[in-house]
Formats: sequence, structure tokens, C-alpha cells
Amino acid sequence: MDARPLPAAVLAAAADRRGGALEVAATAVDGLLEVAADPPLLEEAVAVLLAGQPAMAPIWHLADAAAGPDPPSALAALRHHLADDAAAAVATATTWLLDHLATSPGTVATVSHSSLVTRILSHAALTRRVSWPPSVAVVGADAIGPGALLNAVGTRELADRLPTLVVATAVKLVPGEVFERLGGTGFEVVPLGAVAAVVVAGEGRAPAEAARRAAGLGRA
Repeated sequence: MDARPLPAAVLAAAADRRGGALEVAATAVDGLLEVAADPPLLEEAVAVLLAGQPAMAPIWHLADAAAGPDPPSALAALRHHLADDAAAAVATATTWLLDHLATSPGTVATVSHSSLVTRILSHAALTRRVSWPPSVAVVGADAIGPGALLNAVGTRELADRLPTLVVATAVKLVPGEVFERLGGTGFEVVPLGAVAAVVVAGEGRAPAEAARRAAGLGRA
């Protein structure tokens, strides 16, 4: 009898070089749920994802859920929170940006692709000043650790020029020992102190508060 193949969703997520971290994570968890009741195949699927997406914090969270005592329930819960946290992050970040633009008129700059940022910038009130120079920036993050974030090259240059908001969900937070292992071509590490604020799901946080939350994940 032939071995059962890995789900197509797992292979697609591992090879995705265009989607944002949350888009990739959603595809990945759907694939893992297909094999959640098959421990050897689940372990193989997780290994493929970790090798294929070495810069994405959500994949670490998926691997952690898959290694627990009840992978189907843990992965299903994580899949549910992906959508809810994303919606909350978009709403909170949009409000933050509108408040900033009320006192510092301009457009919103960004760098690289992020599904959260795309949703934020589709808000009608953020698309009306197309000819104005940027006065603020919003970026996503592939990972946020205790002292820095990981995102596409160009993020640091943007943060040095403009007040920059980082929009993320809880699966982007990782402890220091995990953050140090993440990275790859096209990514750069940006100190959290270089950005103005961090949105994690429905909460706007000072960068230091986001750092403390990430650090707390590493404690027993």
C-alpha cells in the first residue's frame, strides 16, 4: 500500500513566496488539519513547513500546536483565532492611522505585501489623499520577538523616515530563542524601538509592551 501523500495545502504553504504570513499560515493549518489524526504524517508535514518558511512566526505556533496532546483541537482553535485576530488587528490599526492623520495629514506608506496592511489601506478614508506626501507608515511583520521584529528589507528605512505602525496578530509573537532562528533572504531585523506603535490583534501597544508579551512566551 502506497504511503499517504502530504496534503496539497501543506506543500503550497511551504512553497509560497508571495503570500503574507497570515495567508500562508491559514493555508498551512488547513493542510495540517487534514492529517492531524495521523501522527507520523503530521510530523512530516510540520517539518516541510518549517523548512519551507523559516522566517514566519505563525509556522512555529502551528508546529507547537501540532506537537501538543490534542493536535486536532489545538490546530482548529488556532485556525479560528487567525481570522478573529486578523479582523481585530485591521480595525484597531485603521483607527490608529485615522487618528494620526487627523493631526498629521498625508498618505500612508508601506513596504512589501501583508494581507493585514492591504485590508487596512482599502479603507475609504485612507485612499483620499493620493497626491499628498506620506506622513505615516504601516507595515506587517513576519515575526515579533522581545526586542525586534522581522519583516521585508526596506522596513527599517521606512521606520527611520516616518512614524511607523506595525500591525500583527498573536501568532506573530515568539520568544527570543525562536526569534533568533527565524530569517532568510529578503528579510531584515528591525529594533522595536524604531517603530511608533504595535497593534497585536485588537490591542494597540507601545513597542516595549509588545516586547514584554513576546518575551513572556518563553517562560514556563
